[in-house]
Amino acid sequence: MRRDARQDAVVILEGAKNCRDLGGYPAEGDRHVRMGALFRSDRLSTLTLDDLEELGSRGIRTVIDFRAGPEIERDRSRLWPGVRAHISLPVGDTVDGDISMVEQIFEGRLRSVSEDDMAGLYLQMIGEYGERFAQLVAIAADVDHLPMLFHCTAGKDRSGIASALLLEALGVDREAVLDDYCLSNELRSHQRISELMPEFAELGIDIDDVRAILSAPRGVMAAVLAELDGRYGCLSNGSTATGAEGYLLAHGLDPAAPEMLRANLLI
Repeated sequence: MRRDARQDAVVILEGAKNCRDLGGYPAEGDRHVRMGALFRSDRLSTLTLDDLEELGSRGIRTVIDFRAGPEIERDRSRLWPGVRAHISLPVGDTVDGDISMVEQIFEGRLRSVSEDDMAGLYLQMIGEYGERFAQLVAIAADVDHLPMLFHCTAGKDRSGIASALLLEALGVDREAVLDDYCLSNELRSHQRISELMPEFAELGIDIDDVRAILSAPRGVMAAVLAELDGRYGCLSNGSTATGAEGYLLAHGLDPAAPEMLRANLLI
């Protein structure tokens, strides 16, 4: 990968802190993911007019929302005129570091969350919503939907899983996939933890006991992808694939879609 391949990957917005381009990452065959085609983000409800103009200038025509009904009602997305398709692929709101679990912490119902807990929650979500993640990849493989942006609320859990699955299906190096997951810490989580720390301290909660739900620990995604490798790394025809690709195919992804995805998004 060129040294400057991801120099402009982070999209600087006032109303969303975790928005970035998934392009620039190295992939198999000395190729890399095309810039300006796939974007991930946190909530879009607080975008400013300047933010809308910025995202519109990127030519993003498809927006995929992983949030469930109650989240959407709380935070209606603001979209720009160029959006042609606004697609709902709800993945529930049980794993969300910015809404449901933080509320549980404030209510005293949750006082600690470990990295193992988070990996378990991710695997539960992957198990329950495989068809939705397969739909995401199918949409990304369709050039008519590009450029596209997908998002949840905090932009790190559901969007983190979706990004990992896409990048793995594109043949991106595992360490780069984990780097992308952890970038949420720099863009959003560190600030969010600093904001919440005084309130948690008043409740007698040690921030380190709940840090895993508020951040994107590398070990969490590493454990999830290793589990997928173990479960889905061998396809029914006897060939091998990344666990992510095998998982997507097992949940309804057209067998032609991975090659279409790579054809459209690798250069």
